[in-house]
Amino acid sequence: MNFLAAIAICLSSTPAHQCQRATAVHWFTVSETSLGLSTCMRDGMFAAARSRLLQGGDYPKVFCRPVDDISRQAAR
Repeated sequence: MNFLAAIAICLSSTPAHQCQRATAVHWFTVSETSLGLSTCMRDGMFAAARSRLLQGGDYPKVFCRPVDDISRQAAR
């Protein structure tokens, strides 16, 4: 199954369970899908590191969704 990664860059003062799109300093998605959940998480962390958006105590949080879910939501 293919997955799409979205990355939230949150401040160190934001608890991990509250790090989401609304509380993130930066939010972006990876343009290519990944085959498998673990590959999606890895690709998301690599994308966060390459983005150069991490500063000081900021941290990335990766969200992975199956591509099928995204297709169904777009069709609604």
